[in-house]
Amino acid sequence: MLAHGPYVRSGLLSYPERAALEWNPLTKDRANRPASRRFVRRHPLIAGLVLVIVVFLVASSVLFVWPATDQPRHVDAILILEGDNEAARESTAISLAKRGYAPVLLFSQGNPDGPACPRVPRVSVVCFVPNPEQTIGEIRYATAYARRRGWQSLLVVAGRTQVTRARLLAERCFSGRLVMVPAPVQLIDLPFQIVYEWGALTKAVLLNEHC
Repeated sequence: MLAHGPYVRSGLLSYPERAALEWNPLTKDRANRPASRRFVRRHPLIAGLVLVIVVFLVASSVLFVWPATDQPRHVDAILILEGDNEAARESTAISLAKRGYAPVLLFSQGNPDGPACPRVPRVSVVCFVPNPEQTIGEIRYATAYARRRGWQSLLVVAGRTQVTRARLLAERCFSGRLVMVPAPVQLIDLPFQIVYEWGALTKAVLLNEHC
């Protein structure tokens, strides 16, 4: 009678040896693998759904929760994008301007209920209403303004979940150096913002291919 392998007979092993063989991780792993494969074959829809959920969570984390960002650097101007948690965006941008990272602050007032045009000591603040009143409109305005003044660098302050989309649009419009700095996000708003950004990013990829 065979135990756990074709060359090991139970009669030739002592009880401790058989117990050790039964708890061997490699033997246990080989025994478990067929069960998982049988589950996938028997429940392909459930297995596929689990895979989709895992991919969605990983992609959302990389694109929106922990997107690629940059350390603040000295640039020609700072652009603050309008959006959720406006107070955090404004505070981040004004703080960077006060610390001397740029002599000019471009302040988007796309939201009529948003904050008034701020004043920053020793910084030229340019408030504008983008057309269209969307991220692409803000990027286009800043790019045109930068081109007229010969600017070569721009620091963009965006909401954390907005950073990936803002970088994509800015790279299509602005040929100079871009520095992307995220503003803090409220955790309670994170699920909604992630869902919104998936739609907005898809639109940016498909409809805003050119600046």
